[in-house]
Amino acid sequence: MPGLLRLSKIGKVFSLALVLLLVLGTIRGGATSISKFVSISDVPPLGYAMWQSLFASIILLSMAYYKTRRLPSVRGRLTYYLVCGLIGTAIPNVIFFIAVRQLAAGTMAVLLTLVPIFTYLFVIFLKIERISNHRILGVLLGFGGALIIALPKVSGGIDISWYVALAILCPLGYSAMSVFVGVHKFSSEHPFLLAGATQLTAFIFLLPTAVIWDQFHPIWQDPGAEEWLILGHGLIAAIAYSLFFKIVELAGSVFYSFSSYIIALTGIGWGMLIFNEQHGIEFVIAVLFIFGGLSLVNKRKSRQRYE
Repeated sequence: MPGLLRLSKIGKVFSLALVLLLVLGTIRGGATSISKFVSISDVPPLGYAMWQSLFASIILLSMAYYKTRRLPSVRGRLTYYLVCGLIGTAIPNVIFFIAVRQLAAGTMAVLLTLVPIFTYLFVIFLKIERISNHRILGVLLGFGGALIIALPKVSGGIDISWYVALAILCPLGYSAMSVFVGVHKFSSEHPFLLAGATQLTAFIFLLPTAVIWDQFHPIWQDPGAEEWLILGHGLIAAIAYSLFFKIVELAGSVFYSFSSYIIALTGIGWGMLIFNEQHGIEFVIAVLFIFGGLSLVNKRKSRQRYE
């Protein structure tokens, strides 16, 4: 009888984790279509990224203060905030909003699944983990898929989509932040404080940059669908971060890694639904390559200590 109760409890936890994973994947997949809609509506990338980071930081810091009654500490954490806020948030987000103007929302969602693949390359380069043959094969498959997407035309000469090459810098930045956070942990600090401070740092950098480059977007002037979607994107960022910690708490980081597949698939689905995006057989093959690579890279031996 105790065994049955234990199995029932495990089933409930897994069910909740699965529901949260599906919610996370669906809203993050939809965020690529939100980005495309806002970006093609002539909202400047710097202005877009600036407001998204500000709104996300307000939500995260409010949640953090509610839980801890504290605000983020700068002492000993400035480098952490700068790396995460600039390399892992502000710069890749701006690049994302530039690239998504020219690329399908589904394509962007698929390219973001390269994050674990880049992360593995970083940990190999930094000698955090030993080289694994099957994970190296996963890296090659992932890049093979990205190359198929980046080479839409081969007949009559190779025609590279430079917007795809630009978009690949996004998962590169996100993965660099992931490895940095893994190496420089602040276990004594609440994650919401770190995330909120990271988003606030990104905003502090983006505000003067947007003004200097004449890309400041006054969202209070004649607010329309685009402005509300910018704020909605900030809300999605905050919710996604919250769900990340809850899913890892319930089912672990390996289970959370499956969110990459859901984000890609729902991102493709949202793009087809909203923008009537159509993808050829080459894109399907590329997705299979990237998913195959992602599976191999996420496959870990029990003794491996770093994802």
